[in-house]
Amino acid sequence: MDKESYLFTIGRITKVKGHDIAIEVARKTDSKLIIAGTVQNKAKDREFFEKLKKSIDLCVDAGKYLADNDYYEKVMKPLLDCDKQIIYIGEISGEQKKLWYRHARATLFPIQWGEPFGLVMIESMACGTPILAFRKGSVPEIMIDGKTGFVVDSTSGMIEAVKHINSIDPCVCRKHVQDNFSIISMAQKYSKLYQRIVESQ
Repeated sequence: MDKESYLFTIGRITKVKGHDIAIEVARKTDSKLIIAGTVQNKAKDREFFEKLKKSIDLCVDAGKYLADNDYYEKVMKPLLDCDKQIIYIGEISGEQKKLWYRHARATLFPIQWGEPFGLVMIESMACGTPILAFRKGSVPEIMIDGKTGFVVDSTSGMIEAVKHINSIDPCVCRKHVQDNFSIISMAQKYSKLYQRIVESQ
């Protein structure tokens, strides 16, 4: 599937997910950014989103449309072709997520805390889309720096990494997930772990 020119970031709209940093990266690299995620009914999250909205050029509800064969043409393409740079599309379904991941140049993951897993990274790589992520939590364990995306230590590092997205092979991203995070792969790893535990008794 052809890649579009936009960057993508998804997650609950809250300070620790780094949406404000994703916006800064998009602005400084002259990239279109699609932001997806829900704003929970928490005072801090609502306050953060109100501040964030000042940097967003367009807010739409892309989740209200069925993710059918026409979703790209009817929903995605008009947003990608419009002159708005930073677009918030609200909460989207699993099927809609796949489409937004698959067409993106890269998924930004500028987390501000040590997230223990980070399903976003797995989902994105499974769709053949590289990750640009901060070196926090499980990020270095899930990604292969320079192969499935870039692990960086600062906003400036993420801005620089945008220039090198095209060096990442989408097939390598997908294979990494298949080899390490598929149901079969995970089941085999658990089986080996349990076997080692039994043998050590």
